[in-house]
Amino acid sequence: MTTPSSLHRPHRRAVLAAGLGALAATPAGAADKPFSLADWTRYETRLRARLADAAGEAFDDPAAREILTLTNSVRARARAGACVWHPGLAETARAHAADLASRRYVEHLSPEGFDPSHRLWLVERRMIGSASENIAYRRASQATTPQQLMTLWRRSPKHWENLLSPKHTHAGFGIVRAEDRTYLVGLYAHPAAALAEPLPFRLSDPATIWRTLQGLPANLRGGVGAPQGAGAGPRGAEDDAASERRSGVYQLNVRRRLDARSYELIGGPIFVWS
Repeated sequence: MTTPSSLHRPHRRAVLAAGLGALAATPAGAADKPFSLADWTRYETRLRARLADAAGEAFDDPAAREILTLTNSVRARARAGACVWHPGLAETARAHAADLASRRYVEHLSPEGFDPSHRLWLVERRMIGSASENIAYRRASQATTPQQLMTLWRRSPKHWENLLSPKHTHAGFGIVRAEDRTYLVGLYAHPAAALAEPLPFRLSDPATIWRTLQGLPANLRGGVGAPQGAGAGPRGAEDDAASERRSGVYQLNVRRRLDARSYELIGGPIFVWS
């Protein structure tokens, strides 16, 4: 399986209208589709709304926590190391699970084309890094248990490999129940760093950006550029300047030095500059 920080187009999977379950698993990837400012703001608003009310359906937070317990149990047997619950990953997972239930689809890409990394960078406002995502869906006349959802993943080599990856150090899960339908979203990551404070989604003062970057490890250098995996942005080049930017959608990116001649670019929160 590719690393969580790699950019790949997620494999789209159709919703199974009937049957016991559906699955989708992929590392967070890029849709490579140019989105407008309105696209970004509408999707961010949708995710926040889904966190607030699950579109009239029900979050099952105790079951989501049990998924972490079950995950760490099988990871221990595989000597993969336990994952720590990450609130930002869990919020992102909850938002997508609620969106799946609301619009009745089972895919990593939203109907608009946004992928798991986009969701993470819109919802989680402090984490630097990307995530891998697992999805499970089950329809049954009786309540689906966490063990049954885990069994769906166990039967899929790609899901199980993602769940057991020793590269993951943190995880978060969201479960939404909608009558006879149950949607589970899991996110796994190895965060590169955390910002000093949450970065607001809407910004107009460059000092806010640099304040959030205080305290980053010495091998990381913060900058601002177009959102990763979203086609051409307002400016295509990653740079350190913010005060001269025109209105648009940008991403806080961090460069991590690999050696004397190369570095990797790691994504952080996406924001609207005005």
